[in-house]
Amino acid sequence: MKPLARPLIRALAVGWLGLAGLLPASMAAEAVLPYTVQAHDTLIGLGRDVLVSPQAWPEVARLNRLPDPNLIRTGQVLQMPLRLLRSAQAPARIDAVEGTVRLAGRAARVGDPVQPGDALDVAANSSAVLILADGSRLQLAPLSQGELSESRRYLLRASRPEDEGLFAGTMRLLRGTLEVLATQLQRAKPLEVTTPTAVIGVRGTEYRVRHEDERSVAEVLEGRVQADVGSTALLLEAGFGSTLQPGRVAAPVALPPAPDLSAVPTVFERPVLRFKPPGTDPLRVQVAADAGFSRIVRDERFAAGAEVRLAGLADGDWHLRVRRINEQGLEGRNAQLKVRLHARPEPPAAVSPVRNGKLSVGEVTLGWAENTEAARYRIEISRDPAFASGVQRLNDRTGARTTLTLTEPGTLHWRLASVLSDGRVGPWGDAQPFELRALPTPPSLALDGHGLTLAWSGRAEDRQQVQLARDPAFTALVAEAETTEPRWQAQRPELPGTYYFRYRSVEPDGFTTPWSSTQKIELPRDWSGAWGLLLPLLFAL
Repeated sequence: MKPLARPLIRALAVGWLGLAGLLPASMAAEAVLPYTVQAHDTLIGLGRDVLVSPQAWPEVARLNRLPDPNLIRTGQVLQMPLRLLRSAQAPARIDAVEGTVRLAGRAARVGDPVQPGDALDVAANSSAVLILADGSRLQLAPLSQGELSESRRYLLRASRPEDEGLFAGTMRLLRGTLEVLATQLQRAKPLEVTTPTAVIGVRGTEYRVRHEDERSVAEVLEGRVQADVGSTALLLEAGFGSTLQPGRVAAPVALPPAPDLSAVPTVFERPVLRFKPPGTDPLRVQVAADAGFSRIVRDERFAAGAEVRLAGLADGDWHLRVRRINEQGLEGRNAQLKVRLHARPEPPAAVSPVRNGKLSVGEVTLGWAENTEAARYRIEISRDPAFASGVQRLNDRTGARTTLTLTEPGTLHWRLASVLSDGRVGPWGDAQPFELRALPTPPSLALDGHGLTLAWSGRAEDRQQVQLARDPAFTALVAEAETTEPRWQAQRPELPGTYYFRYRSVEPDGFTTPWSSTQKIELPRDWSGAWGLLLPLLFAL
């Protein structure tokens, strides 16, 4: 069986490819370098100084069709096949590492040299950047594997310093995505990226190569490349890409435009980053610690029309890069946005008054489940749900409750924020509304002391999973349940003392958020001491 033809992609570069039309037929199929004859040069001397062997000069004479090999003139241009020129290894180096990256089987570090034959294996939520000897930048995205196949300089004069030789480099991509920014320098031959199904050669351009599911994809962002697939030549201009598979005819396809991120917030105050750019195309979303995306920590794809949800990021500044994916699997131009995540310490869960509860004017106790990370709390109360005016602020509150006197009936909104011991303040929790009514005739009340109600912010369409335990590690569970609203009514535990509570949300499509911060609850030995906690619930009945 004959092997399948392998597609060939090569950048249009007159300084290199243009030589093919000027050479004898015997030389047009191989890489050559032009050499300008200097004073006192001879072919024998060149064989001694720049060729791989002193015996190689007759082949140079034959390939250049010299009528007299003993006569070469100053200024004359000879075409030197690369295979006959002396060269020296020019290692690449690791310029950036994020997460888990293996170089030749060991942990990669910034500054490590990369020799031809060295393999790079990039784990999930990780990335690596190589700088080649000619300054070109190659980035391996998460879940990618590549190998530096060639990295050397060809010397056209024995007296020329090694770092001035003409560079030739090849990177092999075995899986995943490689993003290339090639310097605009003269090279011995175009910088190449090979995959199991394609060879991509460039001079001074920016493009992406991806190999997955036994196919390769090339996407050109700047410059242009020529793809030779079998006997068909395919020109890819900037803004176009193509899928390359053996036995299939490739065609240029316009890359999707960058998505619109103007409606995406630049500050997120919850642990899960959520947004949905307009449009119905699938998306590829990357998160990096730097604007140049040398340190990619997330690289995920989202189905058409799906909400983007990114969990597990630490608080701080992050850079988002989003691009559309078309029906052929080609990824489009990038849209970038710098965002700030300020979600921690998480606000405590409100306990009382319950959401939309009804109380009487007078002394009102605000209660919450303590956040074990927090040293104290901030509280805001306002009749304005946006907290833009008429805000009453209570700072430096400790414990799990505070009591204040409210004399005017009407609807109020209150919210909480946690403060760490070093003074760092977390985001506000969602506002909890409650209604104050004028004092009615005091009812006849009966406390059975069997109930405990916890409430927190949440969405009506989500299910809530809750756990109550005797220890903050939740190894000694007292109760756990699933509810259809962000509120849980539990029976009073049999034993008094310290309990710990946490919750998480399960969304309609099955996505489960991380557990909330652990909240601490003190149950007094005398259940009548819980009057301040339960009184608002009773008035709400």
